[in-house]
Amino acid sequence: MNLILMYAKNKSDWVPNKLYTKRDRNKRYNQYIVNKNEPYKKWQIITLNKAFAHFLGVNVSELRKMENIDEQLDEFVLNNSENVIQLARPSYNAVSAEARKAIDRSKENPKEIYFLGRDNYSDMYFIRGERILFYSDTLKPIDGENVPGEPLTNLWDDIPSHNLHNEGAVEFPKGKKPEALIQRCINLSTNKPEDIVLDSFAGSGTTGAVAHKMGRRWIMVELGEHCHSHIIPRLKNIVKGEDQSGISKAVNWKGGGGFRYYRLAPSLLEKDKWENWVISKKYNAAQLAEAICKLEGFTYAPSDSLYWQHGHSTETDFIYVTTQNFNHGQLQQLSDEVGEARSLLVLCSAFRVKADRYPNLTIKKIPRAVLSKCEWGHDDYSLNVENLPDAPPEPSPETMARKRKSPKGQQDLFSKEEERA
Repeated sequence: MNLILMYAKNKSDWVPNKLYTKRDRNKRYNQYIVNKNEPYKKWQIITLNKAFAHFLGVNVSELRKMENIDEQLDEFVLNNSENVIQLARPSYNAVSAEARKAIDRSKENPKEIYFLGRDNYSDMYFIRGERILFYSDTLKPIDGENVPGEPLTNLWDDIPSHNLHNEGAVEFPKGKKPEALIQRCINLSTNKPEDIVLDSFAGSGTTGAVAHKMGRRWIMVELGEHCHSHIIPRLKNIVKGEDQSGISKAVNWKGGGGFRYYRLAPSLLEKDKWENWVISKKYNAAQLAEAICKLEGFTYAPSDSLYWQHGHSTETDFIYVTTQNFNHGQLQQLSDEVGEARSLLVLCSAFRVKADRYPNLTIKKIPRAVLSKCEWGHDDYSLNVENLPDAPPEPSPETMARKRKSPKGQQDLFSKEEERA
């Protein structure tokens, strides 16, 4: 037996959506109203078998001799659910005084049908002391169809898995989940397309595939190589409408939408053998500058002519990222080049002057500036998902390979060693 555990941040605040599962036709609904569209006092009630036999153009005796007609009968009942009924004796003491009055009158006049209209509840019809129940009231919307349904329980034994190996056109032995199973979980806990579905262990991509077909927004995280061999090809087929496996037919999936794929960068900082925070050796100069721009809220846009312009936040506010140490003379020269009309945020390894000495410069140390942007010890790391901007164009090879000279003849972040790297 497999178990599915569901958790909520606050159990008392979370109310799962009411879902239904398919069930076989209830054969107690065995009578039929011939003229349902007429006023209820004129309704004519016959047996279901007689109505079905008339539909097939045979009599009831011939119908009883026919074989393999159960599917046809089920379809006939579904197509005529407003006409198919059963008569049930209500619990006399459990109904309202108005209902008891209607029941009594229907017993006194067994050939008459009595009606009781109700606000916020379904109307009631009575004949010979019994209530008329309509098969249409037992139908529930499941997978895009109105079918006989019953409330979902904790035992989910109705989800087939015999065709699981073909879903998504990817193989993932002993790890892939049926799309119908994930659909049910998402239906239980989400309500509208704007809701976000997160899967931090994407596996073969079933969660994202189902969420996409259901019109939900989604985020998946996967560190394995099957991100490229399984997930991305699967999602591309879904976007193109070429994947008609799983729940595609149930939700009438025709394709559409899109997704973005991002590779997680390595940690920007790491500790050296003395337990001091240092910049990771996995970062080259350009990557470091781009990462710092992101952390500080700047647009990464290296200048072709000014070595100290690695990005900007406005037309006059810039950022400069370098691993060198600054003295007074170097910073003074940098301040003079920036000028009074512009401002510059300087991220460097160290500086040996007062940081507020230059009015147009703001000086911060790496890695201290990076550590200040990290989140430590929070009780709540709530996900903040915003609309993603258009992907920026990739820098040209010439831009990435350029070399600049810093003040006093020292090379800045973009060094010869970095060019070779």
